[in-house]
Amino acid sequence: MAHRITRILVVIGLSWVFTTVPACNRTHPDTILAPHGGIACSEPIAASAGLQILQQGGNAMDALITVAFAMAVTYPRAGNLGGGGFLIYRSAEGNVQALDFRETAPAAATYDMYWNENDQPDPQKSLVGPLAAGIPGTVRGLYQAHRKFGSLPWESLLQPAIQLARDGFAVNAYLSNLLKSREEKFRQFSESYRIFFPGGKQLQPGDTLRQTDLAHTLTLIAQHGDRIFYEGEIADKIVTAVKAHGGIFSIEDFRNYRAVERQPVKISYRGHIIYSMPPPSSGGLVLQGILNTLANFELPYVLEHNSPDYLALITETEKRWYAMRNLYLGDPDFVEIPYHLFSDPKKASEIASMIDPQRPVFSRQMPEFRQIAARKKESPQTTHISIVDHLGNAVAMTYTLNGSFGSYFVAEGTGILLNNEMDDFSVKPGSPNMFGLVQGWVNAIAPGKRMLSSMTPTLVEKDGEVVGVLGTPGGSTIITSVLQVLLNKIDYHMSLSDALAAGRFHHQWLPDSIVYEQEHFPSGVIRELQERGFAVKPVRRIGDVQAIWRLGTQWEICSDPRSNGYPMGY
Repeated sequence: MAHRITRILVVIGLSWVFTTVPACNRTHPDTILAPHGGIACSEPIAASAGLQILQQGGNAMDALITVAFAMAVTYPRAGNLGGGGFLIYRSAEGNVQALDFRETAPAAATYDMYWNENDQPDPQKSLVGPLAAGIPGTVRGLYQAHRKFGSLPWESLLQPAIQLARDGFAVNAYLSNLLKSREEKFRQFSESYRIFFPGGKQLQPGDTLRQTDLAHTLTLIAQHGDRIFYEGEIADKIVTAVKAHGGIFSIEDFRNYRAVERQPVKISYRGHIIYSMPPPSSGGLVLQGILNTLANFELPYVLEHNSPDYLALITETEKRWYAMRNLYLGDPDFVEIPYHLFSDPKKASEIASMIDPQRPVFSRQMPEFRQIAARKKESPQTTHISIVDHLGNAVAMTYTLNGSFGSYFVAEGTGILLNNEMDDFSVKPGSPNMFGLVQGWVNAIAPGKRMLSSMTPTLVEKDGEVVGVLGTPGGSTIITSVLQVLLNKIDYHMSLSDALAAGRFHHQWLPDSIVYEQEHFPSGVIRELQERGFAVKPVRRIGDVQAIWRLGTQWEICSDPRSNGYPMGY
């Protein structure tokens, strides 16, 4: 399995030592079998740090905290202290809980804060710089999760991240190229540029990236927990820096931030129980609606996998549930969510009866189009971590800065990159933001409100035992990527490796086209869809699924071939 060099953490006693292991530029997922458990995530240095926690007797939550903080150092495009996310945790006893640590709008936020003098949205205001940032939730969420589910001391779990930030790590080609492509964005903020372009030079593969301010911040969090981030020195520095650069954060915003425990969405599908995230993530409810609809079809017996009929059926189903997502879903503390609509088998059956794989229903002809006028798209630059331990605990967490490197703004003296999650609100109904999802006033900006998300961390049970843990980045494609892996496993009985490698496609109602991975689908399949009247759009890749699945007495641990993840097991 190995030819690319990746630096990996090895623990000796209480010190963390760096060594090398091989990896590869692969065309198929890296997959391992492990008897006790393991980790699937997008960054191998952080994954190996978490694996050492498991090997020391830590549980899945302990390992998650180590991986997440390490990724804030080694995977700065999405790993974070300055963002937020969601997690689903299942204890060995079978208790499943969801934790929402999504960012919130500052108290000074207004629904028209990103409009220009012509009452049109200015995309740069909601994407770049501190005005684009919501109040971060990651530190409070992880600290709360540790207090409830962790077993090892909090301070010890942050030591790998502290050492990686203080002593540095070798930049790989992926990060080097990504930074180079975003240099002009970083140049807008002197502190950000100083950190990621030390001495004004581009980091080359093999160069060491040190982040001393971030090491200090992590040390404070390790010693004092989340309070110093939300009420102490760190909050003061962030608020001061944000205000100095035109942002609207206040100390009260940080003091008032809360991570929220929520009831997971529970879905029954072909003998499996699937748990996923409720609002303000749309992932669980949309997944529920789609799967309830597809339960009306005997997929493997009627439809060949990734055939024209298969793509037509799935995308016509996705189209209808994304329309309802964008019409009805938002922060449940601000809007009334019609949960029954997404769980009602009669509604799912009604939708199933309306689908004709031979002919698409055009989105502008659907009644939802007349009820909604907000064109919207989420960034795909998120990251996901899946972990199981030898005790039977499992956790799936998706967290993000939104865009790659978030707002590109680092608060002076902290080393913390801030998110640009405010762009996930409906900046203005009727106007597009980054990628074209259509949403209404239910997801408009309001003080203290959480922006709607598609993040879909997911756990799967069968016969009372956890059998699957999965999730992915991908913005609006997250839900459909998780859906397709579930269908590949449950309906088409693929190995996890094959389930992740299979070509992916996506429909989100508007824009009204099937997005598909160009290299994964024969031209004949696409031509047949076009002849039926379906609009299509090729892309290079969709998603970066990190998944674990029970295989007999072992765990199959798999990282998507589309990116640089490296599964770890023990």
